[in-house]
Amino acid sequence: MQKMWFNLLVSAVIAVGVGYYWLNYVKKGPIYESDKKLNGKTVLITGGNCGMGRLLAMDLAKRGARVVIASRNLKKSNKVKDEIIKESGNREVRAMQVDLEDFDSVRKFAKEFDESEKYLDYLLNNAGMVLEGMTKYGINRIFVVNYFSRFLLTNLLLDKMKKQSAERPVRIINLISDMYKYVDFDESDMTRDSSGFMGPFLMYGKADLADVRFIQNLTRKLKGYDVTAQLFNPGYIMSEGLSTYYSFKARMLSHVLIFLMGQDAYHGYQPYLKLVLDDSLVNYKGGFFNTWTHEEWLPHATKESAWEPLMRKSLEVTGLSST
Repeated sequence: MQKMWFNLLVSAVIAVGVGYYWLNYVKKGPIYESDKKLNGKTVLITGGNCGMGRLLAMDLAKRGARVVIASRNLKKSNKVKDEIIKESGNREVRAMQVDLEDFDSVRKFAKEFDESEKYLDYLLNNAGMVLEGMTKYGINRIFVVNYFSRFLLTNLLLDKMKKQSAERPVRIINLISDMYKYVDFDESDMTRDSSGFMGPFLMYGKADLADVRFIQNLTRKLKGYDVTAQLFNPGYIMSEGLSTYYSFKARMLSHVLIFLMGQDAYHGYQPYLKLVLDDSLVNYKGGFFNTWTHEEWLPHATKESAWEPLMRKSLEVTGLSST
């Protein structure tokens, strides 16, 4: 009997310890603190009207930045803009419309932004979705939203950023997941639907890998310019992009993973904020930050022989000139 009570006591202590760790380090995590101000800086954040993007937009506005929120739902973005202005006291907040499934919309947005904004100090390619189906271009929706539109937007604004970098540094941060570690892809994957149970997750990883190779190649081409391109994985975060756009089974799997290992948007955006604000991290050009930690790329992600074929395909799909 005494041994049984001892075993129960030990089990209870272990359960409490595991529960404490799960609640405080898995479900929550540290809070990043910095008194850095961003007065005079311009931040462009796609998908800045919900989730981590909204929280980051609010935080950067409170630090004095001019914040441009770019998203498909302009009505929602204007509402968020008004909320940010009211809470931050910073009126330098702008909402603009862009549909990342439509390259013409991306071009229109980039032209308007380039002509109306003097600077671009931070380009945060934050928007990303888990989707099923194909676009009008015959390309998978995940690839178009999570990779090709980022490629197009970044390149359309690249001259602006390069010219500016002679006087003030520029940061480019693309959000990805660590799914890139478990996949590879070829061009045929881009024209394949991502339906089924695991299809959207695998395609998400393939688009992430394309993004990784793009940023690696871009970093090589940006030598001599004060423009730092990096990638960031926030981990499992509850967001609108993981709730409505794919099959019931896949949706349930994502919710289970997020319940067990995920965080809410507030705790998820803390390492994101650190990456944006911490100037010492610009030394990791082309680097990958897996939540709080800088990680070396896996070998298949830095395969230089894949860079130019991907560049040619990206120019072809987006209709962007190579000059």
